[in-house]
Amino acid sequence: MQGPYTGLKVIELGRFIAAPYCGQLLADGGADVIKVEPLVGDDARRNGTRFSPTEARQYLNKNRGKRSIALQLSDPRITRIVQGLLHKADVTIVNFRPGQGEKLGLDYETVSRANPRIVYAQNTAFGPKGPLAGKPGMDILLQAYTGMTPMTESGPRPPADPFVDYTAALLMAWGIATALYNRERTGVGQKLDVSLLQAALVIQNNSIHHVDAVDGWRKGFVEHLKTAFADGRTLTDVLGERETLKPSINPPYYGFFETKDGYIVIAAGGRGLQVRVAKLLGIEDPALTDPNFKIDDIAAHTRRMRRRSAARLAEETTARWLAKFDAAGLPAGEYRLKDEIFEDPHVWENGYLTRLEHEEVGGMTVVAPPVRFSETPLSTTSASPALGKHTREILTEAGLSEPAINRLFADGVIREPTRRQRP
Repeated sequence: MQGPYTGLKVIELGRFIAAPYCGQLLADGGADVIKVEPLVGDDARRNGTRFSPTEARQYLNKNRGKRSIALQLSDPRITRIVQGLLHKADVTIVNFRPGQGEKLGLDYETVSRANPRIVYAQNTAFGPKGPLAGKPGMDILLQAYTGMTPMTESGPRPPADPFVDYTAALLMAWGIATALYNRERTGVGQKLDVSLLQAALVIQNNSIHHVDAVDGWRKGFVEHLKTAFADGRTLTDVLGERETLKPSINPPYYGFFETKDGYIVIAAGGRGLQVRVAKLLGIEDPALTDPNFKIDDIAAHTRRMRRRSAARLAEETTARWLAKFDAAGLPAGEYRLKDEIFEDPHVWENGYLTRLEHEEVGGMTVVAPPVRFSETPLSTTSASPALGKHTREILTEAGLSEPAINRLFADGVIREPTRRQRP
């Protein structure tokens, strides 16, 4: 039996997790997925248990069923070849930094002029707009940014699995399927934007959803924290009960570190990024720079380098370190609490949260639709319906006459909404 995507041509220009896992889902459905890799391969080929110089567990679990082509994308001859592939493709999945696609002529506007049927799925860290639009980021960075990471007695402790990345991948796959459905009706493709930031908000939909009448409009939370700290309380005091950490081997250049006045999270997931982070911190790590360096005890070396990184980061404030990481183009961020997301102008500028009015409960803040479609945008037109609000309307559409509907009401087998006084 053929899969639902048999005959579909997909070009994947992605690395690490979100874009590759989305591509794998399409390949599982029968699509011909061509993975375009740099000459050294996707960074994930070197992450996790390594079985050969170019095969590691973190690559194997997100890239099955694809075809790989390794090339130097910056070479003009290669760029033209990839453009040719895109001109014949049904779908492309990219996680370029903002501006990189335009520089190579592989952005949606350029590609769609030659191939208006293409569905162009773009994955970014913080979305296409706002002050953080060009900032690099990975799963752990967005967990910290959206207040998802729980605080423990030893500092922030991120979950073991990168569920923000995987959520973004699922959203992209759903968005692609939706855009392909629309293309069947119209013959025209479109661009999709899916960010890790929006995926992190979707995961927290239960706690981000906010109703004014009960919760109040949550402004001034940061000021509340400042007041608490001024009274001598610590962040862990504010958060309440703390969890005990189990012993683990933490990577030297990835995860949460204490600074002079708080915490910073570093998301150096690939070897190239780790080399640059070590250089920024002024740490000599022969495991990163000397190909002939032999490590007798990997765990001991990792802990030693982690201690050096931690000691260096503790010397300066979070703001000072973030300025240095941003200037170097390295993925890093501060540890934040979930409530701060309501006051974040970047979130509102990208439309990741939105306001609605409910006829019974009043104003509310909700997580906006998670995928941005260029031609057929999703929208939050109304709040959730009151129970039975549209009973009469729908039964009329089903062909029932008004007397027949009234008899059903009288018999108590259907209902209309109960009218309540708004708070």
